[in-house]
Amino acid sequence: MSYIQNSFCSLVIIFCFCVSGSVHAENTGVGALKAYAVFKMGDYEKAYELWKELADEGNTTAMNNIGNLYENGLGFPRDMQIAVQWYRLSAEAGDRLGQLHLGTAYEQGAGVPRDNQQAADWFRKSAEQGDPDAQFNLGVMLITNYGTELPPSAKMLEDARQWLEKARLQNHPEARIFLQMLP
Repeated sequence: MSYIQNSFCSLVIIFCFCVSGSVHAENTGVGALKAYAVFKMGDYEKAYELWKELADEGNTTAMNNIGNLYENGLGFPRDMQIAVQWYRLSAEAGDRLGQLHLGTAYEQGAGVPRDNQQAADWFRKSAEQGDPDAQFNLGVMLITNYGTELPPSAKMLEDARQWLEKARLQNHPEARIFLQMLP
């Protein structure tokens, strides 16, 4: 085979990989839109089926949406333990919304034993990715010394101020109020 033939074959192979990847991404996008549409129409079982396919492919938004179905009893009996399983899959895959949901579950003791340290750890992961709700929640946890009766340290108050300020800059509705309450 000549150099030109080798180059042409290489380009064809690269093109096939690129096209198959973009078709997969397009199908994933179409699947996500279809799932959202049937969800909005109230067909929660069909939305679950579509999101389950996407979740099996690693789509963290689909994982969160399935968790939401179980958390709110949409199409299934309400089951926080199953919801938390889905949120955990998303959170462990690095998704900030999954991390926020998992942190909230630990903070409230919903589907898992209440654990403020775990809640703060998950809120921090989400907050570091820029989630304003997680930034706010982490700031509040620091102000309250993780929900204990002990006063927070000066370092905790400074960290709380920084997280609340980040949330405020993203227009979190309560962050400004909490910032004004800090000494």
